[in-house]
Amino acid sequence: MERAPAFSAILPTYQRRESLRRVLERLGRQAYPTDRLEIIVVCDGCTDGSAEMARSFDARFPLTVLEQPNQGPAVARNQGLAHARGPFVLFVDDDVLPEPSFVAEHAAAHEGREDRVVIGPLMPSPQRHLPWVDWEGRKLVEQYRLIEAGVYKPSPYQFFTGNASVRLDALRRVGGFDPAFRRAEDVELALRLQASRMDFVLAPRAGALHEADRPYASWLRAAYQYGRNDVRLADKGTAHSYKRLADTFEMRHPLMQSAIKTGLRNRRAAAALRTGAGMVARSAAARRIAALGRVACSVAFNFEYWRGVGDELGGESLLRDAIVPWRFRHDAEPRPGEARTTSSC
Repeated sequence: MERAPAFSAILPTYQRRESLRRVLERLGRQAYPTDRLEIIVVCDGCTDGSAEMARSFDARFPLTVLEQPNQGPAVARNQGLAHARGPFVLFVDDDVLPEPSFVAEHAAAHEGREDRVVIGPLMPSPQRHLPWVDWEGRKLVEQYRLIEAGVYKPSPYQFFTGNASVRLDALRRVGGFDPAFRRAEDVELALRLQASRMDFVLAPRAGALHEADRPYASWLRAAYQYGRNDVRLADKGTAHSYKRLADTFEMRHPLMQSAIKTGLRNRRAAAALRTGAGMVARSAAARRIAALGRVACSVAFNFEYWRGVGDELGGESLLRDAIVPWRFRHDAEPRPGEARTTSSC
């Protein structure tokens, strides 16, 4: 009889044929028994030949290729979960290049434990990045550094489906990914895993290079959607509460807080500042003035993020009220504009 794999690697993809090929090549070089690893590629409405390339790929491991109309990564990953044999699921993205020890390190981190969610680091590629991509990568690296230093523990907020693993039965028990989330669907799932008493750990040697490459406008749209989703997460009664949103705002530098409030009062000015921040970031990168570029990216990201929070709350005026500290500090207080029937976690 064919031996079941230990890991089912689920790899959703959309219009990234050549990037997908590089990921499959890296997975084929794993220092891990190939009969203990299966790869499930889910083409989410691809029209660029990704499915045909994957089916003809000379794989050293069992490879399944699924296709669906474009419905987003949550639906694609759930499709993969429905076909996974497990008992562990390893999530990989189509722009993430795993190191040779990738699967083996995830396996070692799960050894003897059934209640673990294992997070591997997504490291920036050594190639030169767009300044906003570089800014995001540096933020991630700093998080991993603080976790390894023991400053804080791994949490759902480091659960990125470019590099993470968990038992298949645990994923099915909490219902898989929520298709309503087109972004931050991984963190939303991780919050439910946390509520089911799963333990989050970092496997620092389960590394992978993240070859992120997105235009400035796309990056800003992501920041905006993160803001909207964080309000929705707070509404779901997870550990992501309104108090956490307030604390996030209060952690911003006072000048940044003032800039955000100004942007909420005058959206035309905010739009001009976002455009200007992108120009400054590009110019700073060209002139090798990294610190200035990072400040510009931080301003742009924060403007878009808090605009998303405001829009999800129901308007910028409500957000201006909401970010007054006491509004979030007392979880019994209603969300601006409505009565809250249950308290936030």
